[in-house]
Amino acid sequence: MEKNFNLNGKGANSNSTVNNFRNSGNNSRATANGMASTHSATKIEDTQWVKYQHKTGHGFAAEDVNAQIDRWHGRKVECVGKNNAPNGADRIVNGQQIQTKYCQSANNTVRSAFDSQSGMYRYDGMKLEVPKDQYDECVRLMREAISQGKVAGVTDPDMASKIVVKGHVTYAQAQKVAKAGNWESIKFDMRTQAISCAGAGAIAGAIGFFNAKRQGKSTTEALKEAAKSGAVSSASALGSGVLVQQALRTTAGRNAAAAATKAVKPVIETAMKTQVGREVLTKTASVVAGKQVVGQAAVNVLTKATRTNALTGPAMFVATSIPDTVKLCQGKISGADYAENMVSNAAGIGGGWAGASAGAAFGTAICPGIGTIIGGLVGGIGGGIGASSACRKVTSLFRRKRK
Repeated sequence: MEKNFNLNGKGANSNSTVNNFRNSGNNSRATANGMASTHSATKIEDTQWVKYQHKTGHGFAAEDVNAQIDRWHGRKVECVGKNNAPNGADRIVNGQQIQTKYCQSANNTVRSAFDSQSGMYRYDGMKLEVPKDQYDECVRLMREAISQGKVAGVTDPDMASKIVVKGHVTYAQAQKVAKAGNWESIKFDMRTQAISCAGAGAIAGAIGFFNAKRQGKSTTEALKEAAKSGAVSSASALGSGVLVQQALRTTAGRNAAAAATKAVKPVIETAMKTQVGREVLTKTASVVAGKQVVGQAAVNVLTKATRTNALTGPAMFVATSIPDTVKLCQGKISGADYAENMVSNAAGIGGGWAGASAGAAFGTAICPGIGTIIGGLVGGIGGGIGASSACRKVTSLFRRKRK
C-alpha cells in the first residue's frame, strides 16, 4: 500500500527513492501513451471514417476493412482510391489493381462496375472485389458479361473467376463496420489500433525496465515492473483508440471532430505564414502523410491529424487516469499525489505527442526513413518525460509551500 511519507524525519532518503521510482514509472507510461495517441490518430486518419455516415458509407468501410485484412495477411497494400480518380483503382495489392464494389445484391454489385451508357466493363485490367456472400453469383454474372463482349480484351467466360475477387467480409459485415456499437466495427478498430497499443507497451516496458534497474532493482524485479508498465500502457492505448474510433461513427463524435478542425485550422494557417513555421509544419505534414506535401495540402494533412489528436489525447488521459482514480477511492494515494499524477499524466501525453511530431520532422530532414523513426522515438520520449517531470517539480513546490 502506498502511503504519504514525512520527508523531514528518519527514512526520508528511502521514502524519496520509492516516490521517485513511482514517479518515473508514471512518467514513462505517460510518455508512451502520448506517443501512442499520436500514432493512434494517424491510423484513424488512414481510414475513411468521415464517409461512413453517408448512404453508401458501407462501401468505404468495405474498402478499409478489406485493405486492413490484406495487410494482416502480409500483403503489400497501397490505398490509391482516396483521390477519387474516375474509374481508378481503390487499392493496389502486391502490384494488382483492385476496385471494390459492395451493393445490396450481386446484380447491383456487378452492374455498378459497367458503364451505364456503353455497357462495357469500366475497370480495364483491374480485379473486381465483391462481398464474400455474393461471390458465386457475381462470377456467374461476369461470365454472362464476357460472353456478351462487355469486357474489353476478354473472350473466355472462364476468366470471370479471375476477374472477380471474393472480399474478406460480407455485405452485412461491411454495413456493421460503418456503424458504432457492434462486434464487427469494434474488431476492425482493435486491429487498427493494434500497432499503437503494442508500441506503447514496448516503450513503457523498456523505460520501466531501465528505471527499475537504475533504482537498484534486480533483473527479475525490473522485468516484472516492465511487464506491468507495458500491459497497462497497451490496454490504455487500445481502449482509448477504439473508444475514439467508435465515437467518430456517431453524430456527437463527428461534431467534436468538426469543432476541433475549426479551432486548429486557423492556428496552422497562421503558423504557415512564417518561414520557420512553414518549414517545420511542412516537414511534419510530410511525415504524417508519408509523402511530400506542401502549401494547402500540408495544412489539410496537419488539420486532420490534429483534430483526431484532440480526441485521442483526452481519451488516453481518461483511460490512464483510471488506475490512480481507483487508488484514490481506496485510500492508497493522497489527494495531493493524485492531483500531481493527473497533471503529470496530461503533460506527458501532450509532451509525447509534441515531441514525437517534432522529432519525426527533424529526423526526416536529416535522413528520411530511419531518421523519421528515430527522431519520432527520441523526440517523443524526451518531450513526454521532460514535460511530465517538469510538471511534477512545479506541483511538488506547491506541496512544500503548503507544508
